[in-house]
Parts: sequence; C-alpha cells; structure tokens
Amino acid sequence: MAEVSGSAISQVGEEKNSSPGKNATAKPTSSQAVAAYRKQLTTLQAQIVGVDKQIADLKSFSKGEKPGANGMQLHKGYSTEPIEDQLRKLEEKRKGLAAKMDAVLDAARKQGIEPGLLR
Repeated sequence: MAEVSGSAISQVGEEKNSSPGKNATAKPTSSQAVAAYRKQLTTLQAQIVGVDKQIADLKSFSKGEKPGANGMQLHKGYSTEPIEDQLRKLEEKRKGLAAKMDAVLDAARKQGIEPGLLR
C-alpha cells in the first residue's frame, strides 16, 4: 500500500480568524447606560412586587380571610367591582410590566450589555 502524507486529522473548509467574537470589536458600554437600565429594571420589579401583593390580598380576601393584619383599613378606598374582574385586571397589568422588563433587557442586550451587569 501507498503511504499517505499529511495530517491524520480531517479538515473541512477554510481556517478562519480566531478572533474572540463580535463583542471584542463592539464599543464598550458606558456605566451610565448600565445604571439607567438597572434603574428601569428596579422600578419595574418594584411595580411587579406591588401588583403581586395586591393579587395575593385579593385572593386571600376572596377566600374569606381578613384584609391585612389590622382588619379593615379606613384610609384605603374599596372597590365594588367584582373580585374576579379586579384579579383579571391585575394579572393583565403584571403581564404588561413583565413585557416591559423583557423589552428593557432586550434593548440592553442589543447594546452589548450582558444580563449579569444588570443584576
């Protein structure tokens, strides 16, 4: 048999530049942009927590539990709207806030900001 010369490893295609990736050529993100995105996310997260608390309160009220630790809260207004409708509106509001958070994260990602920097 004839001897085979060359490499024992099969190679297909051309060798490409071994650059670290697109992020190496992208401009570095400013700390101001990161802080602005972080502030937006913090605000949205706080709003989601508030909506979640309202949902939990309404669900516990619909089960017959007292509203809050002090019972009736005279400084708050009470709605005559059915609880199911209130819950539906709060769930829609929560979904909208979550969508806004996703949009902020996508915008940050498009500018090259890693999600870990926003936490």
